[in-house]
Amino acid sequence: MGGGGVYAAAICAAVLFLIALLLAPVARAGEATLTVGVKQNMTAYLYTPDAPGPYPGILLLHTSGGLQAADISYAKQLVGQNYVVLVPAFMAAYGITGRTRQITFTSSAEPIYADFVAALDMMAHQPKVAGRKLGAIGFSNGGYFAMWLAATNKVAAGVAYYGAFSGAGTDRGLSRFRSAFATNSAPVLILHGTGDETVPIAAAENLASIVKAAGSPLDIQIYKGAWHEFDRVGGDANAAAAADAWPRTLAFFGKYLQ
Repeated sequence: MGGGGVYAAAICAAVLFLIALLLAPVARAGEATLTVGVKQNMTAYLYTPDAPGPYPGILLLHTSGGLQAADISYAKQLVGQNYVVLVPAFMAAYGITGRTRQITFTSSAEPIYADFVAALDMMAHQPKVAGRKLGAIGFSNGGYFAMWLAATNKVAAGVAYYGAFSGAGTDRGLSRFRSAFATNSAPVLILHGTGDETVPIAAAENLASIVKAAGSPLDIQIYKGAWHEFDRVGGDANAAAAADAWPRTLAFFGKYLQ
């Protein structure tokens, strides 16, 4: 396909993606601000559909840029698909910034993971979630933890958008995942672009190899030319990747959480 054809296909995919969002069933989101974590010192936002439910629950984990409007928007889109979504501001709770993001994966990794486990337990006891399965979805930094939670069966399914699987360069061999994934780990979905210069595609491919070797359920989608944060930045390849990633994520969660 020529350059013009690729451009047209990307624009078409982006338009279809926006139409799908507009036509999707909308459940008005209830919103509550909570404190979660082992020490109850992590601010989190809980979004719920209006109807009683119960619904599956999803823990949504942000990038190294901290909690952003894009995270809240994505959470509300999931609510429109009948999920309860919890969004913790986990880096802020530890005083971690984009410049000090490596701490997230080293000295603060275990405490943050423990906070997420506690947050999941809290969400499991919410009236609109009780008795339903829990999942995790993470973006970059958050994708690392979504995979860790899935590997250790703290969730029933995990999704990583351009996950920072090497821990911002602190674990290029992905040793944490090598020791965590096992045959009975929860299914994971890896979404990554070949044009990602922040987390090279090799990191996603290495994680996929680890999951396959462990015999754990894996779905991976590689997007040619898509960048890091492909769902949040412009460009034809990014628009096409974002347009595919949303329904793919819904299908994945629908399979394992509904």
